[in-house]
Amino acid sequence: MRQLALVLTLLPLAACSTFSWEGQGANLSKEQQQRGIKDVASLSSSYETQSFFRSVRRRSDGRNNAFGRDLMSVTDFLDRHLWNYDANDPYINFPSNTTKLEHMGRFGLTTVSSLPLVDEVTNR
Repeated sequence: MRQLALVLTLLPLAACSTFSWEGQGANLSKEQQQRGIKDVASLSSSYETQSFFRSVRRRSDGRNNAFGRDLMSVTDFLDRHLWNYDANDPYINFPSNTTKLEHMGRFGLTTVSSLPLVDEVTNR
């Protein structure tokens, strides 16, 4: 039983040919190694690694973008059905030259003028 366990443990190692120096620059001359030239196996391994992580990043970016789109859809739904606001409605979002300061001033004036004290003073 122990022999079977040993064989089953060593079998994947042998199948992956981890005992060779292929891809470690063994088939390059000393001059090529000194000049920094890499053999085909190590170059292809590096390319496969970069390709794998590039696809992982692409899938992750896709999931993140989908999550952001879902959040925006929730926001759009709430805006449309709760506040009756549609970002694509030209009657609401018409072009304007009004500055942020002017918007704040109008908001402040409207808010202050709706207070009971101001209403009392203006209607006397």
